[in-house]
Amino acid sequence: MPEVRVLEAGLLPHRVRDLPSPPARLYLVGELPGGPAVAIVGTRDPTTEAARFTEHLAGALAREGVTILSGGASGIDSAAHLGALDAGGVTVVVAPSGFERPFPSENRDLFRRVVEHGGAYLTAEAPDAPAASSKFFPRNSYLVALADVVVVVEAPFRSGARNAAKWARRLGRKLFVVPGVPWNPRSHGCVLELRLGAEPLLTPRDVLRALADQRLHGLGPRGDGVVADAPDAPAPDPRWPSRARPPPRGQARSPARAREARPAAAGLQIAASDLDRVRLAVVEGASHPDAIAGKTGLPLPEVQRLVLTLVLDGVLVPDPSGRVRYVR
Repeated sequence: MPEVRVLEAGLLPHRVRDLPSPPARLYLVGELPGGPAVAIVGTRDPTTEAARFTEHLAGALAREGVTILSGGASGIDSAAHLGALDAGGVTVVVAPSGFERPFPSENRDLFRRVVEHGGAYLTAEAPDAPAASSKFFPRNSYLVALADVVVVVEAPFRSGARNAAKWARRLGRKLFVVPGVPWNPRSHGCVLELRLGAEPLLTPRDVLRALADQRLHGLGPRGDGVVADAPDAPAPDPRWPSRARPPPRGQARSPARAREARPAAAGLQIAASDLDRVRLAVVEGASHPDAIAGKTGLPLPEVQRLVLTLVLDGVLVPDPSGRVRYVR
């Protein structure tokens, strides 16, 4: 097992001391990186689109030398760690259990990879301590305290990610939320956080600008140093099986429409002509998925997927109410 160091009193990371009641000790495996750090959190049961966007966001920031913090859980947390690692960056797991009792257990290899690639595993629990429900909220406070910026990607009303957002407000950390839409219950908490004052996040550049405003800069580009505004069209990824539903009966695509299909930002096959129909509907004044569906004649689930694709492409911009507007 890797060496576990005990950090007490003066050895605690200085930002943890911003907490009203800092932990008496922390257990560290690996090394805490210097430079700016961004915490990325969200639901353990994300949509495919949210998981892929998280990987893109974490990777883009990590390539700029920003450390990615997250809690090591399934879903958005794991996607954040993986995105940073796949980009050749550094990430830190702030965990609710000891290193010998990883939570979830299937992330054991991921946590070892984090440490082996220059990151760290940090927890307030002794190496053999298991996770328990009472440990998650305190873990969130340490995670947020260590961060310069906090990003919530996808979170329902009742969510540990919203507890992290609460700590961001309390500690004065910059808080971003990826805008949610009313028809996705996994993002209802994001809509509420926007109403509470969080700033909407659409691209990694939003985070980099916030860091620059704090006079914080990454430790240097890792790779080409280019920050993309939206994910490239990805190939299907077995880590994030698609949650897309098949078209309702009687509405299956014709072979001709299938030949027009192109990869969307979420790895779904979407007809380019349908994207144009949705875009034109918004240009002509339809701003809500129901109105777009009525104007285009497309089924509502299809419209929702098309709207998301155009948002990720930077063609449409959503607001907290779920309405969209055309920007290009």
